[in-house]
Amino acid sequence: MNWKYKLKRLLTDRFALSAALFLLVITVGAFSALFGVLDNATACAGFVRPTPAKHDPSLPHQEAASRPFRAEALNASAPVEPWPERISKKTAAAEDAVQDALTDQHLLIQLYGGFQALSGRTVVEDHADPTYSVARLDSGPLTFTSDGVSDPAAQAAVLKRFQHALADRDIPLLYLQSPSKITGDSSLPYGVTDTSNRNADALLAALEEAGVDYLDFRQTLRDAGGSWDDWFYVTDHHWNQEGAFTAFLALCDKLEDYDQTLSVSRGDKRRPIVLDKRWQQRESYEISTLPDFFLGSQGKRVGALYAGMDDFSLWVPKSPTLLRYTATDPARHGDAEDTILYPERLEETDPFSGNPYTYYAGGDYSFTRITNYYNPQGPRVLLIRDSYACALTPYLAYSCSELAIMDPRYFRGDFLTYVNWVKPDVVLVMYTPGALRTDDFFSFLSQPAAPSKGDVLRWKQD
Repeated sequence: MNWKYKLKRLLTDRFALSAALFLLVITVGAFSALFGVLDNATACAGFVRPTPAKHDPSLPHQEAASRPFRAEALNASAPVEPWPERISKKTAAAEDAVQDALTDQHLLIQLYGGFQALSGRTVVEDHADPTYSVARLDSGPLTFTSDGVSDPAAQAAVLKRFQHALADRDIPLLYLQSPSKITGDSSLPYGVTDTSNRNADALLAALEEAGVDYLDFRQTLRDAGGSWDDWFYVTDHHWNQEGAFTAFLALCDKLEDYDQTLSVSRGDKRRPIVLDKRWQQRESYEISTLPDFFLGSQGKRVGALYAGMDDFSLWVPKSPTLLRYTATDPARHGDAEDTILYPERLEETDPFSGNPYTYYAGGDYSFTRITNYYNPQGPRVLLIRDSYACALTPYLAYSCSELAIMDPRYFRGDFLTYVNWVKPDVVLVMYTPGALRTDDFFSFLSQPAAPSKGDVLRWKQD
């Protein structure tokens, strides 16, 4: 086998070529640091790997420290070190540069993802935490997968107990099943499995048996037609504003079938739970798009060379709004862009550090209360949620008189105490299929999770 044939085989083998290029980059960086072409700081400047945020918290900006300038340093003679010491220091710098490149650098993430795309890899594994391994669906979007098995009977029991506690307060409960990027007809890479939708189906079946009402947004989006991928970001695990808005419209229709008991101060009567219909019209929003702007949670793990960047849509109310948003201290007060929307989250220029998804609602907080001063006679809504609710929150906030939000992952108070304080007209519980593999989202009641015989008898009587 001559060298020409070996070279031709290398160039036509994408996996081998990727490995060769990868080793070349590391080798060049090491020799550059070793022989002084680049020092360690310069070789790695600008490439800082983020710690991926599992719950989408906001990331602060960081500023580089500055050094004072000393004029006398211009005429100072540089000390000459013996060559063994110089070689030793350069070798140590090269080792640090390679180690930094392997563990801390955005550049390596980008190059590694590019090599994976070049070699045709459809799964990029995370050996430290397989939950965050990234798979590419046949249609192109990235996804996390879940093999965790839930306990739908125990989860349904918690929601049934919660329903009884709310019924004692004349408050209805509605469970909302958010969608995931993986559907029954999605094509996962060979050998990759996902149980999240099976867990969701099992929970809804258990809720049906227990008599807990629910709304399946997965079916809502299927009924809306079009491509399933259009409802989601390519590089992130969340739905986009189109998906959230379509679900919001279905929720508005569902709530009109409910009755709410109005407080004595507003009259002792009953009426449907009607959200402000003005915000159910697309024409009520100024919609603009930032092209190739968003690198989502999955994209941050494999780089933009692997799957590109997502467009990001901004939905801003055309009509005046006046809200009070108490997610942070001090509370935010004013129109939508001063409260429920966070334009500052769009200012980060590094796609690895920024999280534009938190432009809506700011991210995940333990407890949030939003007061809408332009709709004082509207319904009060309590939403128990995961991060998918960020995209849905603005539509609800514009449409209610008050919207209270709890995230069971962070909330440490007594849920029923806060229910008594908020006095909602309806309680919504909204989780994604992937969230069902953990019990963290069903910890808002102190009762044991397993259904008792008394629970079963009561369910049958209901």
